[in-house]
Amino acid sequence: MEGSGINTYTLINKAWKTHYVKFHSKPTCGLKCLPEEEAFKVGGSNHNHATQHLYDSIAAGNYREWKLYIQTINPDHEDRYDFDPLDVTKTWPEDILPLQPVGRLVLNKNIDSFFNENEQLAFCPAIVVLPVNAPKCAHHNNHHEGFMNFMHRDVEVNYFPSRYDPVRHAETHPIPSAIFNGKHEKCIIEKENNFKQPGERY
Repeated sequence: MEGSGINTYTLINKAWKTHYVKFHSKPTCGLKCLPEEEAFKVGGSNHNHATQHLYDSIAAGNYREWKLYIQTINPDHEDRYDFDPLDVTKTWPEDILPLQPVGRLVLNKNIDSFFNENEQLAFCPAIVVLPVNAPKCAHHNNHHEGFMNFMHRDVEVNYFPSRYDPVRHAETHPIPSAIFNGKHEKCIIEKENNFKQPGERY
């Protein structure tokens, strides 16, 4: 199945220029759906059939792959569109904001730790799973398992100091110059335009 992010994110490039970004993923094997009657049978016999199929495919070496794309908007051009780019109920039209290929996602290994690699999994502004939002310095908290832990530590010890993992100073990195001050308010969206996109899709 295809995937697309609901939320709009802010990314900063090497030139320290900010862009609004939406993420998309498209499977290289194409889209495949079950007819309604077959879906009732398959789902009735195994409600986890899709997960089971994915797990078995990876274990057999039949890896699943998606091409990854982004759409970008210059924040200075936000008012050029007839919709609010930050409105989660709107899509960004691909004819005016084309998909840009940025990479691929290959699932080539089943998880080892269900809690660390699956139970904590989410991707939204409220829950950004490490290492997506990890600080640029190396982690030396020596924690094993539990919340906010995502690394495999099979050969490390969970105490400090130790001869296995000496602490290294992290490099310094510049901080984005744009700093926003103010209060967070719940406001009415000025450019709702709620019927154009559903009408075009219909």
